Amino acid sequence: MVKNIYIKEKQLNLDKKDRQILYELDLDARQPASRVAKKVGLSPEGVNYRIKKLAGSGVIFKFMTIMDTAKLGYTTYKVFFRFQNTTIEIEEEIIRYLTEHKYIQYVSTSEGMFDLNINFMARSAEELDTILSELNARYGQYFAECDLNIMVKTHFFCRDYLVAENRASGLRKPVYSGSNPDTVELDGEDEKILAILAKNARVSLANIAGRIGMSPDAVGARIKKLEVAGIIQNYILFLNPEQMGYSFYTILLRFRNLDAENEGKFFQFCRQNPNIWFYTKLLGPWNAAVNLDIAEHNTLKEIVMIIKREFSDILSGYSIMLSVKRDKFDQYPMGAQGLPFASKKRAFSLGL
Repeated sequence: MVKNIYIKEKQLNLDKKDRQILYELDLDARQPASRVAKKVGLSPEGVNYRIKKLAGSGVIFKFMTIMDTAKLGYTTYKVFFRFQNTTIEIEEEIIRYLTEHKYIQYVSTSEGMFDLNINFMARSAEELDTILSELNARYGQYFAECDLNIMVKTHFFCRDYLVAENRASGLRKPVYSGSNPDTVELDGEDEKILAILAKNARVSLANIAGRIGMSPDAVGARIKKLEVAGIIQNYILFLNPEQMGYSFYTILLRFRNLDAENEGKFFQFCRQNPNIWFYTKLLGPWNAAVNLDIAEHNTLKEIVMIIKREFSDILSGYSIMLSVKRDKFDQYPMGAQGLPFASKKRAFSLGL
């Protein structure tokens, strides 16, 4: 692969207040600035100023709305690709195609065993086959390897390393990415709201109302309904950790003889490690994937050594990937067509 190197901008020096604000927004990205201000000991205006600085500098990649799209009839597949015989221009074209695809949630370029980390969504195996066949018809000659995995259940842990906490925030609700028979029917207005929130979790009720022709109170009621139904699970931050001096790694794991007890032990290990903020159970060539933000390489080595030592009876293989760049993360990409999205200057509502 010709590496599409992610050139780091100047890192932002974060003080304690910045880190506290990031932590609070990662707990609930839709909470108003006034509530965050009380928790961190600043004025609402001061919090808004700092959020704008953190977003403008690239520390905050996105205010994320995490959805259980299995309730909408979709299964999510995590697919890893390794390139061959490419150029920078060809790789950029492939990434652009993937980023613009309406059934792709996540696009990340990586260094390591694989070059691309992609989340596809499909309502059936036949639909997935169509999506992948179209991709291969265009670019199959440039893929040396493709590992396809079903995402069964996903957990987004809070980024406790920001404030040196040890999972004091508790456990978020899991997201079931595999097929779920307990589906929920949406009308057109619900779909519009989900599409807008998927782009920006902090957008105000008034902003949404103005864009879909509904009152703010009616929008708020529909969002509450979507939360109660379990379609909307969490509102979190998705960060560019490089802008804070961290590196973003993914560890893929392959287990043998994995029973419920050992699976639970590994999950608890991930939950208790402050650097691990994402865990997903997979069905396919890999059994699990975890995401970590690491400030020092020795920390990564120590975590891998612990995994190899503590889970030697079930671990049969692993692979470490460095995430170089994230081009897309949209939990509801298929619903974004034709909506009057706000301009870049109004990418988030600071005073929510």
